[in-house]
Amino acid sequence: MEHIKYMPVFRARQQEIIVLKETQFGNKIIPLIEIIKEKDRKNNQLSSFEIYSDLVNSIQASNVFVDLPVYIQLSNSSNAEVVVFSRNIIENLQARIDFLSQFAKITKFVPVISGLLHKTGEFNTIRKQFNELKDIFPVIAFRTYHNTIEQEESEIIECLRPEKDILIYDIDNISITSPVFRMQRSIINNINAYKKVFVRSAIGNEIQNTKLEHERIVAEADNSLIEMYDRYNFEAFGDYVGIKKDLLTSGGTISPGLIFYDPTLNLYYGYKGTIKRLEEFKDTIVPAVLRSNYITNLETNFQQYITNNKGVETMKLINLGHESGKSQAKFKKIAMTHYLHCMKTSIEDGTQLPLS
Repeated sequence: MEHIKYMPVFRARQQEIIVLKETQFGNKIIPLIEIIKEKDRKNNQLSSFEIYSDLVNSIQASNVFVDLPVYIQLSNSSNAEVVVFSRNIIENLQARIDFLSQFAKITKFVPVISGLLHKTGEFNTIRKQFNELKDIFPVIAFRTYHNTIEQEESEIIECLRPEKDILIYDIDNISITSPVFRMQRSIINNINAYKKVFVRSAIGNEIQNTKLEHERIVAEADNSLIEMYDRYNFEAFGDYVGIKKDLLTSGGTISPGLIFYDPTLNLYYGYKGTIKRLEEFKDTIVPAVLRSNYITNLETNFQQYITNNKGVETMKLINLGHESGKSQAKFKKIAMTHYLHCMKTSIEDGTQLPLS
């Protein structure tokens, strides 16, 4: 925990779980898992305790943050499993405590607690969670948000142990230069934590594959946090690992598209197919990415960002016809593994992004 620089935020869903299990995080990158439903898949016969114990134990990291995220906004289109879990566990104070408590014997498990005032109207929920968990977990993380921190400040200061506990400050996808954040900086500075992590979603939900301009910069995607977090006295930054923080809705149609990270400029490029067919991933998107100027630049001048980059390697195999590219889910994994490789390489080398 001492050396943390990056906290990638994953949802406990199929592709995220695959990336979590395949990545060697080291001790400077500590992932956070958002548990959003009871089961990782509908047909899993194991209990949630068995599923998530196995997941946390399988992750190659010194610690793992585990959160029951309170920011989720439910609607008529929300995934039914997400709705049930949110109502029964996430929004239920004692159920939250009981759910997290059952993992006490997993030494790398770090519970994340947040207030429920904005969800249920209950007061003192941070204090109640902390009092129940502080004697069974050596480290606790407090996750607060730009729209809750003013109400939660005193409670966090009272509970958080500066010599061991972590503060996670999440501004969703509002700008890092927003007046909201500027007004809250004094509050953040007033909270003395062992480590402070600044979280922001770079790719907002309003960004849709169908609206991408093929091979053009995604202007709405803002990754400036990684260039600025330390200026605001944060030791680490966090984001959603190069993918969109979606609204967890049900359904969806085939929409061939990819938002792909460029570390040379610390921005994203968009790629999309011309028709709604899965073949567009291999026929249009993959060739466009692999012939792009920034991939050529990485291969020529920054080889470490290409070597062992599973995302780029997978696209090369698809391009050669050695692996199927007819999977929208696979390209979510490709985007995540590429972004994570870029972050890990930069952190381990001590390289400041952007590269150019």
